[in-house]
Amino acid sequence: MVERRSAVGLVLKRLLLVLITAFALFPFLWMVSTSIKPSSEIFSYPPVWIPQSPTFEGYTSIWSESAIYNVPFSRWIQNSLVVSVATTLFAMLIAAMGGYAMSRFYFPGRTLLGYTLLLTQMLPDALLVIPLYAVFRDLGLLNSLWGLTLAYTTFAVPFSAWMLRGYFNTISLELDEAAMVDGCTRFGAFFRVILPLTWPGFAATAVFAFILAWNEYLFASVFLNSFENWTLTIGLASFSGQYMIRWNHIMAGSVVVTMPVLLFFWFFQKHIVSGSTAGAIKG
Repeated sequence: MVERRSAVGLVLKRLLLVLITAFALFPFLWMVSTSIKPSSEIFSYPPVWIPQSPTFEGYTSIWSESAIYNVPFSRWIQNSLVVSVATTLFAMLIAAMGGYAMSRFYFPGRTLLGYTLLLTQMLPDALLVIPLYAVFRDLGLLNSLWGLTLAYTTFAVPFSAWMLRGYFNTISLELDEAAMVDGCTRFGAFFRVILPLTWPGFAATAVFAFILAWNEYLFASVFLNSFENWTLTIGLASFSGQYMIRWNHIMAGSVVVTMPVLLFFWFFQKHIVSGSTAGAIKG
């Protein structure tokens, strides 16, 4: 009787996991399905779950749709990659040193500083658009990918520093002391001993910074006013016309936009899991 109950419980748990997985994957699967549907099947009722006449016209058309602006779709991909990768690198460099300082050094207001970093994440993006626009206008950074990168970095650094602080706390302080006894300076101990041990935490944090910059739309639409500097999020939004929305084109572009994020997750999967759990153990 006990074995039967345990077997039934195991089946129910697996069934629940299958349902949760299906619920999580449904938006992505529907996006892929719609991207290869002809227009007649997109608006049909009842909905067509599996395309009866699949076509890749949406994928081929998105490269010509952007020709309306005399800008290739690949240019928007390049812009998004430049901004996202640069934001990730800058945010990780600054957050690593900030998180290490909050983890290793005791100074007045250290706890308050940590909570202040978290408090900045509660501010809505719309609240900061006008102040940042005024600052970037005075600095000549409007309509610039580097200006957009700077804006994204200011949002990525606080939370990234907090995450890395929690991970640094899991690394024994004796490692720093042993490195300095062997002749390393504080910076030497950080870069040569502690930093290599934080790779899983870096991976988890880098994913957050990359996705933040890759998916952002509001600041990009306000700060960038030339078609050549558009990112993918603005380019996709331009496919929605005033009188007609070509859903297969938008979904095809959405699949293209999603692929780098999926590859990023796949490449750093093991490090993301270990980094997230390790950073959550000790704060």
